[in-house]
Amino acid sequence: MLRALLATLGVVALLLAGMPAWGQGAGQADSPGPNGGGTRSAVSATPPPVPASNALYRGIPAARAAKNVAVITIHGEIDEWTARSVQRRIAFAESSNADAIVFDIDTPGGELQAMLVISGMIKRTKVSNTVAWINPNAYSAGSVIAMACREIVINEGAAFGDALPIEISLLQGFKPIPDAEREKFLGPVMADLIESARRNGRDEVLVQGLVRRGVELWLIEHATTGERLFVTEAQYRVAVGEDPQRLSPTVRSVTGPMDPTKRRRGLTGTPAPAPGTPTPDAPGADPQAKPTDFSPAAPDLSPKLRAEVNQSLDNVGTASARPDLTSPEHAGKYKPVEYVSDGSGVLTLRDSELLRYRIAVDKVRTDEELKNFFGSPNLGRLDEGWSERIARLLSNIWVKALLIVVFLIALFVEMMNPGLVLPGAIAAVCLIGLVLPPIIAGLAGWWTVVAILAGIALIAVELFVAPGVGLFAVLGVVMLLGGIVGTFVMTARGLFPGGPSGLGQSGAGEIAWALVVTLGSIFVAGVAISFMARHFQKLPMLNRLVLKSASGDPPPEEMLEAMADPEPTIAVGTVGKAITPLRPSGRVELGERIIDAVADGGFIDAGTRVRVVRASAFEIVVDADA
Repeated sequence: MLRALLATLGVVALLLAGMPAWGQGAGQADSPGPNGGGTRSAVSATPPPVPASNALYRGIPAARAAKNVAVITIHGEIDEWTARSVQRRIAFAESSNADAIVFDIDTPGGELQAMLVISGMIKRTKVSNTVAWINPNAYSAGSVIAMACREIVINEGAAFGDALPIEISLLQGFKPIPDAEREKFLGPVMADLIESARRNGRDEVLVQGLVRRGVELWLIEHATTGERLFVTEAQYRVAVGEDPQRLSPTVRSVTGPMDPTKRRRGLTGTPAPAPGTPTPDAPGADPQAKPTDFSPAAPDLSPKLRAEVNQSLDNVGTASARPDLTSPEHAGKYKPVEYVSDGSGVLTLRDSELLRYRIAVDKVRTDEELKNFFGSPNLGRLDEGWSERIARLLSNIWVKALLIVVFLIALFVEMMNPGLVLPGAIAAVCLIGLVLPPIIAGLAGWWTVVAILAGIALIAVELFVAPGVGLFAVLGVVMLLGGIVGTFVMTARGLFPGGPSGLGQSGAGEIAWALVVTLGSIFVAGVAISFMARHFQKLPMLNRLVLKSASGDPPPEEMLEAMADPEPTIAVGTVGKAITPLRPSGRVELGERIIDAVADGGFIDAGTRVRVVRASAFEIVVDADA
């Protein structure tokens, strides 16, 4: 078993030599991008000089113009592996002299913690020229990540929004979250969106409608400057000087029209303030408000959630540039443009709306058009690597459950038939598949490997060195179980820089689910082992693993019956001779039979007279007969 494990680990070490280093610059993945244009090579470390008069740069803002453009794909569901992969690729783009990074986004959403981590990495990257390419969908977590970029471009038919936090159960699928429970998750997301909007010149009231129901919005325009703002009902009354009109909203909600009673009173039933009454939906309404405080767009936003978001924005220090529409200087200075949303659902915007509301700045359909957008001669794609895709697959909970079952079965076969090598190698491969991906990603500690190997060693001691003691078996099972559960539980998500405290850490629910899956896998493996023990000699392929006699003939029928019979057929006290060394297992001759046996508490040399001291259906234990 040990030799098989070491050999397998050696092969895996060679494979890992070609894997990218997590969190550091690494080579580009070999998978092609989704579009035909553009080169697939990494961004040039020494780009050719581009004359300032190059025609490609004409009409391109200085903050956008770039010579080297790195395109980082974020496709599919967003999870911990996505965050680690994006971290690696951002670092590589920075080290490759990229002066613009494009995040090619096509995702239905993903995990809250991973989303906030990626958003934070985008805001902290050394390359300030960041662009999100919605190509074509950026739902949920994808919209939050896109908002973190300095500019947004879209492909034809782009869709954006619907970032309402939801809960997904592995067994029940989507689970409804009560509004009070959802507010626990809303604070970090809303603060991140508002801060992104302020950094990148987007409307901070509009983005609140991406993550919360009850955000009823109008678009108004300053009569003189032409400045456009999204406003709530109270802000509309002051800025326009009249009650708002509610015709057909431009952005329709899939949940249907909102109850007029709830619209007037707010989702919690709180009566709407009378016209002219100071309201808490603008910083100026509070004399103690800070420049970083935000204007809540939902009428029923709890004071606790508002305070949490304001505290997060104050910590970041990005002040609001939005005018205080409740002050008299703005009264009657604006005119209505359109009724945007009735607030019955979260906002989901299409390509035309993204451009009209100035969230996106342009349409980009191909890599070649993307190069023209920057005026860039060099564009390189940094796709997710093959090793990252394999690691994500191995981290799937059902794949891990299958690996546990196969690992336990192969480990049993190897321990019951020492020296077969093949079962031990299979067990080693399964063990590596269980522990290596989370360790590489920093999502689990090396203690999981130590616990699993120590558990196996203690079980082996119980079986071969000190059978019958019981303590070694109990400790071994506990350590083996703890190590396997540890491969499920993400104990080190806090290693992600910029993640909010308290989010993504392993909770009681995650640990309980890991225990359920692990125990279920052990039960399935136990049933399979029991079946194999009774029908070992009849199973295809496995019957070839039954040891032959010294003459090379199949073992006697009595021995096969003993393997399937729960009662031992070898009596305690039977005397025989060791025909091979027992270190601690080997073969002994008992009468006319040659069978496998285990030495009791030491090694026995070949030719030594032995006596059976314990016998069971699966194990014969002998000791030197003085």
